Amino acid sequence: MSDKSLAELIDEAIASGTAGLPVFPRAVTELRLALKDENRSLDAIAKQIAMDASLASQILRVANSSFYASLSKINTVKDAIVRLGLPKIVQIATLVMQKGLFTTKDLATTQFMTKLWQHSVAVALGSEWLAKRLAFQAQAEEAFMAGLFHDIGELLLIRCLEDLRLKEPDLNLPDDLIQEVISRQHEAKGAWLLRSWNLPEIYCKVAGSHHHAECADSGTVELIVRVVDMVCYKLGIAPRAQPDLMVSSSEEAARLGLSEITLAELEIALEDSLALSA
Repeated sequence: MSDKSLAELIDEAIASGTAGLPVFPRAVTELRLALKDENRSLDAIAKQIAMDASLASQILRVANSSFYASLSKINTVKDAIVRLGLPKIVQIATLVMQKGLFTTKDLATTQFMTKLWQHSVAVALGSEWLAKRLAFQAQAEEAFMAGLFHDIGELLLIRCLEDLRLKEPDLNLPDDLIQEVISRQHEAKGAWLLRSWNLPEIYCKVAGSHHHAECADSGTVELIVRVVDMVCYKLGIAPRAQPDLMVSSSEEAARLGLSEITLAELEIALEDSLALSA
């Protein structure tokens, strides 16, 4: 067993590149650009999506969900695109491809990974919803992506821990120690990972400071993600529930001018988001 601290072992694994670190699925960017290309026909877009069985099935599942129960059943990707619209298709595609990062063969972390994925999806969808609700339409997509990536540091640390367990089976990793390391390091590690992926700085900033004390230079997207993140913890849509959180009295809620009614509507939207994380 190593005499080094768990934090030191994690840092060494990241620095050496030996750990199975998450790799950004470039297909996400490629598909998002393709779906937004106004010169591409609907048939061409449908054909590209249909080539990915997982993505096509998820799109059809959403198009035939209970929300559209009064409409006829849809059997083709093209019809699903017409019903849902390209923005929703882009969103579903992003989630389907990103979900592949949240898989694990380690039974010890399966439950945590599932909750982390549900939380990431909820914060992404909730952030987009809140941006639109507050009339920040131009920043809605940015809020979605920032929300999806905000806890990517936790994923990175879980992957490192899995690697350590494989290499040092006798390494003692009690749950409270793991939770402490994740709590302390996931923001800095998340910002580092997103920068290594060459993603926009706003995503890195949100990932690197979403649990810090709110400050005057926090932008709209950052404030939105912070609020949605807190509401998710309050509702238990998170690896660690915090039902006593008083979101309405937070500085973030005050700066965004959120009313109790808007927060209640956000809670409903977040509960509905669970369907897309399945």
